[in-house]
Amino acid sequence: MQILWNKEIDEIKNSGYLENNLSITDALIENFYNEILTESDKKLLQLSFLENPSQEDLDNLLKNWDIEAKPASKTIMLSYFMKLHPDLKFTSYEEPRLKGLLNYEKFKNMKIIAHFKKIGRELNKNNIKPLVIKGGAMKFLRQELPRVMGDIDIVVPDKDFMKSANLAQYIGYDYTKIDIHSIDLHPQGTEEGAVDLHRFIYMDTGYETRLLKGLFKRAKFEMIFGVESLLPCFEDLMFISLVNLARNLRDKTSQAGLLYTLFDCKYLLDNKPDFDWEIVKDNAKKTKTEVQMNFAIKFIGKISSDILPDSIQNNILFEKEMNDYSNVVMYNRFYLEELRTKCRAIKFGDTIMDSQALADYLKYKPKYALLKLLRGHPKLISLLIKDLRGKNDNKKS
Repeated sequence: MQILWNKEIDEIKNSGYLENNLSITDALIENFYNEILTESDKKLLQLSFLENPSQEDLDNLLKNWDIEAKPASKTIMLSYFMKLHPDLKFTSYEEPRLKGLLNYEKFKNMKIIAHFKKIGRELNKNNIKPLVIKGGAMKFLRQELPRVMGDIDIVVPDKDFMKSANLAQYIGYDYTKIDIHSIDLHPQGTEEGAVDLHRFIYMDTGYETRLLKGLFKRAKFEMIFGVESLLPCFEDLMFISLVNLARNLRDKTSQAGLLYTLFDCKYLLDNKPDFDWEIVKDNAKKTKTEVQMNFAIKFIGKISSDILPDSIQNNILFEKEMNDYSNVVMYNRFYLEELRTKCRAIKFGDTIMDSQALADYLKYKPKYALLKLLRGHPKLISLLIKDLRGKNDNKKS
């Protein structure tokens, strides 16, 4: 399984988290949670997901919340809270600023939607119905709430991918780069966001295209912002949101995307009583993203226990996969690395004239070659791996 967070392991090893009897998985989550979110971010998120927030809860937050100093991607969360709880009172300082921010983002959304409408209608004329994902889909579902978004993401069948890009170019949109999975379309002569055209949704696993058949099959036809489009089912929207959250956690990017995911997940669950987590689980298995799912689920649970159902937060979806992943991380990072370093320092040419180099070569090279073969076998690794805390304790002593 692909190792996504190796760069964090040193931080975990030296942080003291493991000394508090946390698993390597929970220690990674603790690290992400404390490094990515400020204390005021945590308080805002906790307030946002309270079932019945009080005026006192809001007042306590506002004591240390400076609207002028916060980026729009975070302050708009407070704007959402104000809109969703009209019974709570904001001061004459915050209220007009929050309303102004909502109107500003609403205007920006209208510009992006206008681009989507122009491109989408051209696609419709050529019998292409785009599947709208991510922020564009959630904006359609919650049209009363503006979003901080730079473009609208759509997916088209592979056979229509370049055709769609060329149709957009014909009506006045440029693209300067073609990625393996997508093309960014923007108005000619500008870098202004418009539409991000996908042939598949990138997940960094190499198995992304396995999602497409079910994704299109479960989608339903909708008139999205005046364009004949496909809207993914709520379970697929949840899956895509969680994968993106995991990538944001790994890369420590897109604060706006991270925060929106929490609101989106709660909305998707609250508005589909028969939400089928088996679809999410099946998507993860097909695309080899079980680890990403587990990290995203655990991170959301760390922020609030009121977003995802208890059964999901209790690891029933991907506990085995996460244990396997954690063992592989520990094995690679704490067992193979030392051997790898020693082997790289040994040059075969030196063994001809240096008996000690030859002895080291025979001692380490075969062992390293054998242990490398175990990386794809988590069950064997779990039998061989030693307790990390014990190893650290021995080093300290």
